[in-house]
Amino acid sequence: MAAQPVTPPRPQYDWAKLVGHSLKQNGPWATWEKLVEARRAYPEDMLLRGYAEIVRNTIVRDLLAGPKGLQAAPKLTPDFLADFDRFNLTAQEGYLISLIDGRITLEMLLKLTPFDNFTTLFNMAKLEHQKAITIPS
Repeated sequence: MAAQPVTPPRPQYDWAKLVGHSLKQNGPWATWEKLVEARRAYPEDMLLRGYAEIVRNTIVRDLLAGPKGLQAAPKLTPDFLADFDRFNLTAQEGYLISLIDGRITLEMLLKLTPFDNFTTLFNMAKLEHQKAITIPS
């Protein structure tokens, strides 16, 4: 008989404490990056997926917290215009960048894109974090 392969036990983490502590100490983007790494290591951990979505919601909420909210019109940064190759954009991010002209508001972008609203806003927050765009307040 063939022996069954032994899978190592999955470590049990208290994701609530780890994520909460990371948000306080490092902010949402550093926490998001740590969660992405953890999801690669533990793809089946449903708690981890849930906390990743909570952090994504926090990032989008922070994007919309400005005084203009959805009426803000993002602009491309000089750094992006000078050296756009270093940003390594996804197809969705590239499409969003192609729509940005400094006059189109976030609300209009949501109507123009074929992507769901949450993904569009998260990608806009990511572009702002990477300093490819600015969203004036």
